[in-house]
Amino acid sequence: MSHNIDEEIITWDSILKEVINNSEQLVKDLLEGIKYIAAAGILIIALGSYILFIGLRYGKTDDPIFLLIMIIVSGSNFLLGLFNLHKYIQLRSRYSRLFDIQKEIKK
Repeated sequence: MSHNIDEEIITWDSILKEVINNSEQLVKDLLEGIKYIAAAGILIIALGSYILFIGLRYGKTDDPIFLLIMIIVSGSNFLLGLFNLHKYIQLRSRYSRLFDIQKEIKK
């Protein structure tokens, strides 16, 4: 009977080692994806600012429709960028414990 228990322990040990190895890559991919969300937010805000700058500098600022389009485009980029940055902070805080556990496992 102890022989079966030893075999089960060995089997569970190999399964847990495989889970730990796979979880390391999963956590790494998750962290990388979360960083992409932040980078996209910053890029979207920068793009909206650039559109606004170019539009106001070289556009027809006396045309109210043009100004409205500039406000809508740059404003939507700014809001979308803020949403991405908020999502980054939210996901980062949600999965921070997972990152800490992964660091402890690596030790």
